[in-house]
Amino acid sequence: MGSARRLVINWARRHARLVHNTCRVVVSILLLLVAYMSFSRVVVQDLTKDLLHASRSALGRQMGHGPLDSRKPWHDPAWVTRVRQSGNPPRAGGFSVLVTGAAGFVGSFTSLAIAKKGWGVVGLDNFNHYYDPALKLTREKLMHKNGRIFVVHGDINDADLIRALFHIVPFTHVLHLAAQAGVRYAKEDPMSYVQSNVAGLVSVLEVCARARPQPAFVWASSSSVYGLNSHYPFSEIDRTDQPASLYAATKKAGEEIVHVYNYLYGLSVTTLRFFTVYGPLGRPDMAIYNFTESILSQTPIQVYRGPNNTAVARDFTYIGDIVNGIMAAVETAAKSTGYKDHGKTKRKARPAQFRIFNLGGNRPVTVDEMVTMLEKTLNRTAIRLYESMDGTGDVPYTAANLTLAEKHLGYSPRTSLKKGLKKFVLWYLKYTSRNRTPKNSSPAGEPSDPSPAAGPQLGLI
Repeated sequence: MGSARRLVINWARRHARLVHNTCRVVVSILLLLVAYMSFSRVVVQDLTKDLLHASRSALGRQMGHGPLDSRKPWHDPAWVTRVRQSGNPPRAGGFSVLVTGAAGFVGSFTSLAIAKKGWGVVGLDNFNHYYDPALKLTREKLMHKNGRIFVVHGDINDADLIRALFHIVPFTHVLHLAAQAGVRYAKEDPMSYVQSNVAGLVSVLEVCARARPQPAFVWASSSSVYGLNSHYPFSEIDRTDQPASLYAATKKAGEEIVHVYNYLYGLSVTTLRFFTVYGPLGRPDMAIYNFTESILSQTPIQVYRGPNNTAVARDFTYIGDIVNGIMAAVETAAKSTGYKDHGKTKRKARPAQFRIFNLGGNRPVTVDEMVTMLEKTLNRTAIRLYESMDGTGDVPYTAANLTLAEKHLGYSPRTSLKKGLKKFVLWYLKYTSRNRTPKNSSPAGEPSDPSPAAGPQLGLI
């Protein structure tokens, strides 16, 4: 009987939601088995109690409920102190912001801007190996040095961890930037996109919806949701039902999911659709970083062409402009409305804010033009190989309509691609001169001039 009980309990843990929802049916079946097999009623009751306990415990762990694991770091007083010191605002009435994906390109710059603003900020990042984690560790070091920001090493799918952070700091805002990025890599590892961009998003939203007080939720979607839309420039009201890649599909799914949490739980939601962000400390898999490496090493670069051999163009957006847009979105985000108990049902108190904004560079530039600008900045000639972009998951053209962002956020990109490339190249040359690394690997030292948000001595943005 002992082995049978263990098997049932293990099965219940693996299928917690199913067991939880069909428990009464299971009990009825067990009682019928008693009559047929002459088991004692006591045995059945014990087994049913174990099954229910296992299902509820597992369900609680999945959904972020239940007691916190005593073996986790939140039971370390020193860890708790670091989280609290980093997350609580120095001045009364200031914001407290949890930034997921904080060691990423956009996350690190925005975290520094938040700290400079005088708000509390705690970072969360899993430091995965999509690209060399050394660059993320460099950003983490920079955040600690210039903003005293504590970045928690953890995963957004760890609901217990996120819940623990909310127990320590009553966050007023969550800035959700964590995601599995990259269009083409989705063909190699599709499940990582579902796990991070869909399941991870739900994990964070579940904790936010049940937090008291609820935070405002600001998060990064992508211009990729416009997919094969041929109506330019892209407006927030344009169709987004033709994704060209799994990455785009997961971002579109995310937009639908956050709407559900806004509607059901009164969560204030602001969605930001980023357009091709670049700048110092940028991701090594992005075109500008890759092209700079290749031009300097005289390695051929792939320049994609669209349908009928048309030029591919992107709305390149400098990191400093993106950070300004994010900060404006955080500052103007309304409070979540929460929900009230009405007997057995829970209804939100009143409609909550729901916004979507494009954040772009305001002028699409062809990839050929961008390469020419890089050549002039580097004083080198690129070796160009032209290829069709068919089957890559990329789209031929992106352009942002910024009318809504200008009206509601005061967003106005100021950095031209020519100026932004000069800033990127200046950082890249200084950075790689200190940290010689093989091609396609991230350097591992500390950059000299990453962001003005970190302090007046830093001047590249």
